[in-house]
Amino acid sequence: MKKLHLSVLVFNAVTAIGALVATAAQAQSAPTIWVAPAAQKIRPQTQPDAHSPTSATLAAAQNEFESFHVVVTGQATGVSMALTQLDDGKGHVISGRDVVLYREALINVTLPSGGDGATGLWPDALVPDVDPLVGEKRNAFPFDVAAGQSIAVLVDVHVPQGAPAGTYRGTVSVTGGASAQVPVQVTVWDFAMPSTSSLRSAFGMAWNGPCMGHGDGACSNAGAEATLRARYVQTALDNRISIDLPSTAVPVDPAGGADWSTFDRDAGPFLDGRANTRLSGARLTSARITARGPTTAAVSAAWGQHFRDRGWHDAVYDYTCDEPPMTCAWADINGRIAQVKAGDPTIPTVVTTTIQDAQKNGVPGIDIYTPLVNFMDDKPNGTFPGSQRASYGPTVWWYQSCMSFGCAGIGGAYTAGTSAYESGWPTMAIDADGTRNRAMEWLSFAYGMSGELYYETTQAYFSGDPWQNQYNFGGSGDGTVFYPGTPAKIGGQTEIPVESLRMKMVRDGMEDFELLQMASKLGQGAQAMQIARGVYPRTFQASSTPAALESARAELAALILHAQGKTAPATATTAANPSNESLSE
Repeated sequence: MKKLHLSVLVFNAVTAIGALVATAAQAQSAPTIWVAPAAQKIRPQTQPDAHSPTSATLAAAQNEFESFHVVVTGQATGVSMALTQLDDGKGHVISGRDVVLYREALINVTLPSGGDGATGLWPDALVPDVDPLVGEKRNAFPFDVAAGQSIAVLVDVHVPQGAPAGTYRGTVSVTGGASAQVPVQVTVWDFAMPSTSSLRSAFGMAWNGPCMGHGDGACSNAGAEATLRARYVQTALDNRISIDLPSTAVPVDPAGGADWSTFDRDAGPFLDGRANTRLSGARLTSARITARGPTTAAVSAAWGQHFRDRGWHDAVYDYTCDEPPMTCAWADINGRIAQVKAGDPTIPTVVTTTIQDAQKNGVPGIDIYTPLVNFMDDKPNGTFPGSQRASYGPTVWWYQSCMSFGCAGIGGAYTAGTSAYESGWPTMAIDADGTRNRAMEWLSFAYGMSGELYYETTQAYFSGDPWQNQYNFGGSGDGTVFYPGTPAKIGGQTEIPVESLRMKMVRDGMEDFELLQMASKLGQGAQAMQIARGVYPRTFQASSTPAALESARAELAALILHAQGKTAPATATTAANPSNESLSE
């Protein structure tokens, strides 16, 4: 009997120990759900730490977007997420297409972008749960997460223009192989951002770029091409970016004969502010003249008159030459300017060059000089070391290029491989710190820029599958901020553009510019400049941290509210991993 009793005790003990081991193993393998700020890129190897928050706290102006990541570190299968609405407890809600969840798809970067890029998997394409363009359910959810790896969902919130100031709360429900209720709190500041950006932008999109990505590079179906292009233009505009070729129509012949019907149908809503954008009333800030060859006086006159009649004249410009002498001879430019001005002296001419090169080559009459960001304030070993801003007039645009990471395949003095020069610039590269993707607009305020130009948004559509490879001119993501959202790839029935995480960073930078501009217009210019320089000191010091960005935004909001005689609420924001230490591991 004693032996039997002892055996029972031993059996029970072994069973209990086995249960404890199983429970411990299960707990060890249970997925972790945590929150990170939007400017932190969550790669598969990015891991939470003891300070990673499990709730999100945001602050935004009325008519502003703010976002954050909900991260699942696995193993987990069949994960889905939902955020139905945010409400202030007083009957005011933020819901519908003002709340969009995106699964962050990964792209394999096989060649690093410059000296500080990194190979491996990076988050970039944003696959929506329900897209905000046509409202179709897509295949963002459910998704699986491998053991020890992280997958992020971007939760993107637009505060409606009429939302009263206050605190709005909601919950992200995580279900499936991972389960959690993630509290969300959004403090809405008591002032609104304009729908049309104060910083002009002129982002290019090839006439057949969308068609190429969606299986018809020749744009053989004119009606479908116009509808698809409009979706791209609308998506960009909701990210505060102006596609400067909203219509592929060439409405004026060289002699001045015009038929504006197609152009007005396609581009009119975006120039009038009548498009179905989430930013109500948003208007394009730029539209370039399209012509068969260089702009003649007759073409300029027709464009000027039509745009004046329609109330669009502040958007039109002539792209007189791009990077001379690469695309046109210096000797051609004075004649081209003369033609534009003979037709309409109020249409500005734009040339992507420095004022020094233009003067050296005898071209004094450019209205809007548009130099590279590198040439506005170059490094000591560069072509134009030190700030050149004083050499320009009040209206100047600028642009970033492959010189942010070394221009592979271009040749010349700025080829890839000289990492000491390549590092630190604002960049569109996928394999770069998210704060560098967001830097250009802060620097635009700090250097007194009027506009930002970018050469293309669909470049990778012409070199294979953008979902697999976006490497061009030495950098992944150079010239591309979209992915083709075909039903085969993202589900649903309607072809749409898919936004990139980098496009959201540009949008956030545009909104940061608005805060800086608003503070400045309210008499707080010196303080705003100090804040901007504190986050991004110079053109080649374009890395920051999410914590620094959010702190600066809170300071700017307090300045604006104080200048308006209002009280700034005490807010905290989600700023996990403020040092960004794990971003390129």
